[in-house]
Amino acid sequence: MSINKWIGIGAGWFLGGPIGAIIGYYIGKNFFQGKNDNAQAYEVSLLILSSLVIKSDGKIIKEELEYVKNFFTNTFGVNKANQYFKIFNNLNKQSLSSQLRPICKQLNKYINHSSRLQIIHFLFGVSASDNEIHISEKILIEKIATYLNISKYDFESIQSMFVDNRSDNSLEKYYKILGVNNSASIDEVKKAYRKMAMKYHPDKLQGVSSDIVKLAEEKFQLVQDAYENIMKSIK
Repeated sequence: MSINKWIGIGAGWFLGGPIGAIIGYYIGKNFFQGKNDNAQAYEVSLLILSSLVIKSDGKIIKEELEYVKNFFTNTFGVNKANQYFKIFNNLNKQSLSSQLRPICKQLNKYINHSSRLQIIHFLFGVSASDNEIHISEKILIEKIATYLNISKYDFESIQSMFVDNRSDNSLEKYYKILGVNNSASIDEVKKAYRKMAMKYHPDKLQGVSSDIVKLAEEKFQLVQDAYENIMKSIK
């Protein structure tokens, strides 16, 4: 039976495209119960995209699977995480690469920019969980970012949180997080911080559950830490 058979069944933005098709075909149309459907579809999209990233280097690494499982456990609790991980195990057995661009196109249409940034942050976390960001994983995440209309500036800022970590107090890392060079003036640093703080503030998220806001808080804290460390070095 073709996955396309499920496209357009039911109501809601997620059921009008590839995410709904995957939910219906691989998961079951009764999955959405007792919760905001769009928020839950966003969470399923994290599973779909992380599955594609994990498989992009031709192998499935245990640490990467555990990262996804632990994230969902810490975010949603054991019972719900177990339900999600059954879905994740099923997705890992499927070939969904042809659905990548349509999935991103659907997310891009209905999920706001701040929520899409959190997807890239999550995918880098998955990739870096085995202490190595494989080049094929990086290429795929960058492709996803492009499909989600994430600028190179924002992509590199998020990437810098997971690479160039040779030193915990590396100023170069902090400058990259804020998206400025290390010769930036105090005013330029402050301006970059205000821009980042507005962009990554958890309150900016729309169309996601309150649980997912926890993911944004981690990113927001890293932006604050970068700013504070740069200002200390300048003063």
